[in-house]
Amino acid sequence: MNRKMKRTALGLTVAFLFGLTTVYPFLLYTDNRFVTKWRNIYIETAMSTMSHQWLATSFIPQEIIDEVVSSRYKTAEIQENVETNWSTVDLSRVQLPTEEKVNEADAFFEKYHEIDRESFESYAEANPELLENGYEGIDFDRCDEGDSEILTTEGDPILAIDAEHEIMIANIRRSDWVGKMAIVKDSSRVHVGISKSLGSAGQNVNVIAENYDAILAVNASGFQDPEGMGNGGVPYGFVKTFGEVKHRAEGHSNWKIVGYDEENRLQIGKFSDTDFLRDAIEFHPSLIINGENMIEGTGGWGLNPRTFIGQTQDLTTLITVIDGRRPGYSPFGAALSECSELMQQYGAYQAQNLDGGSSSVMYYNGRVITKPSNLVQNGIGRKIPDVFMVT
Repeated sequence: MNRKMKRTALGLTVAFLFGLTTVYPFLLYTDNRFVTKWRNIYIETAMSTMSHQWLATSFIPQEIIDEVVSSRYKTAEIQENVETNWSTVDLSRVQLPTEEKVNEADAFFEKYHEIDRESFESYAEANPELLENGYEGIDFDRCDEGDSEILTTEGDPILAIDAEHEIMIANIRRSDWVGKMAIVKDSSRVHVGISKSLGSAGQNVNVIAENYDAILAVNASGFQDPEGMGNGGVPYGFVKTFGEVKHRAEGHSNWKIVGYDEENRLQIGKFSDTDFLRDAIEFHPSLIINGENMIEGTGGWGLNPRTFIGQTQDLTTLITVIDGRRPGYSPFGAALSECSELMQQYGAYQAQNLDGGSSSVMYYNGRVITKPSNLVQNGIGRKIPDVFMVT
């Protein structure tokens, strides 16, 4: 070995020892807020997977891992015996009497109160084709073209308005992630759709949606997934579709059934009697119940692609997919705390996390409009057992 190679080897050895004795302990035990934040997110994200937990357990002490993921258990404690209660909500506000609707425009903005009226009217003036069939005939879809100048009252660009199906889709961009939110004004249209081979094989979100002629669909249940190689056929937990139970509840201590009753209210809880539900699945954790945030800290499940569903007090359904694992676009995904914050921002009274990761997909108007995790590499996500859909 010549001198140059010896010096290189010596330098690498010194650097390794320096890192091992100085940098490594600093990263593990420092109180520096920036380092602590990203160390904790790294641990939470690794430990939220079934096949990549070794990325944390192989070199991080177990006591540190346990402390970081403890917010999962605190979250479970917060929502242990909590379930939805609509009895205090005045549902008479859901539909205003006809005589109070002065004209077609006022009626439209009364229903779609999430739309910033000034930005809508400015866009309509510049693009008169938007209203060529009147407000009830709006069929606006820019999901493949990018943001429009129409904004929500929260400042998010609107990508689509489908007056026939009473759906609006907003592009949700935050500093670290990108997602799509569907705002569904008629919750009676929201149902659970299932794979044609439920129990043996799943289907992709777009396929299940097309089986039902649904205009919108997102993934719902988790499923048996040994070593990340499952085919999406066997769901975890309760599944009920159009009044028919397709799979029993798992009974996990921190899992809750989430779905719609016959009055189109989103119900969340550990229901032993599920006869009152028309469409439902089971997952965890809850995000918001009766207007209260159910997430402790970040939630303890790291940054990942997310799918979640919520409902406001006027029975508007909010369905959101946040993309992740897409470098240069939405590189990681979101923490559960960010999901609950977004739901609260849009007025959710109830909200529930659904399955995420490579399963997170939103289908609308004949195609997938989100960007599923690059781990799938097919543009349409994994095969899954069921969806929440709008028919």
